Amino acid sequence: MTPLPRAAGAATLRVSVTDRCNLRCAYCMPEEGVPLLPRGEIPTLTELASAVAWLAPRFGVDRVKVTGGEPLVRGGVPAFVEKVAAIPGVREVSMTTNGTRLAGAAADLRAAGLRRVNVSLDTLDPERFRALTRGGRAGEVLEGIDAALGAGLVPLKVNSVLRKSAYREDVPALLELAAARGVEIRFIELMHTGTEAAWAISERVTGAEVRAWLESEGAAFAPLPDRPNAPARRTSVSFRGREAVAGWIDPVSHSFCHDCDRLRLDARGRLRRCLMDDQLFPLVDLLRRGETAVEEAAAAYVARKQPPAEMTIGSTMASIGG
Repeated sequence: MTPLPRAAGAATLRVSVTDRCNLRCAYCMPEEGVPLLPRGEIPTLTELASAVAWLAPRFGVDRVKVTGGEPLVRGGVPAFVEKVAAIPGVREVSMTTNGTRLAGAAADLRAAGLRRVNVSLDTLDPERFRALTRGGRAGEVLEGIDAALGAGLVPLKVNSVLRKSAYREDVPALLELAAARGVEIRFIELMHTGTEAAWAISERVTGAEVRAWLESEGAAFAPLPDRPNAPARRTSVSFRGREAVAGWIDPVSHSFCHDCDRLRLDARGRLRRCLMDDQLFPLVDLLRRGETAVEEAAAAYVARKQPPAEMTIGSTMASIGG
């Protein structure tokens, strides 16, 4: 099968296997009252794997990232990874996780074909971590990181959302973590969701502001190469006698939408062209019903991918598969 033209396709597919999460991070969802999908509306992992197999040859997908919610709260994820890794043309399967269940799963995931992980960790301070996640334990995430490194899930990247109230304490500690463990730290500007907009606006700080502060504290930066269309601008950071690799993702102040090559398949099996996109394509449902002309309709949907009018997410990140 000849892939559709690259302009109408995507190289990276993010697949949300669940909208559920065992944390309640303040920038992702409210503490209570989170609407969850009825279990009967969530596709089976077999259906999601079949949807990936359908998309891969048609849209040139060669990288798949497993997301949630928190993907490891759903049973059967290693078997799902194994199915996706076996799809012709898919050369890398990775995962974004909060890391709290990674220690017990890392070896099985690596054996199933997972290549690497991104682990969310916004602070090393136990109290700030507990407050931000509404009850989480930073130590569990660090155990997960060490288990992933031990299992060979590398290169490992740590995703950290920047917050105005804490970056002067958290950024130096996270740079030290990156240097000590040989991982890449990725600092991400805070985007606001429709559920937590006021808090997000009050906590927003740009990546440029953080870099300027680091320079005022004696840091030195040097650019590093990365693949085309990557959202992060990678740098080495020399700071307080240590050398770390940092990726800077500035979606609010420095949009990368014009280079975006990503599609999302949410936990309901719907294609989404962008985090901010509220027009969805019910792929799994159409495939399940054996509808005709799905290929043409999907191609037309993806071809209309365009930058959002504003960087605002109207629902929880967990429900989208961020």
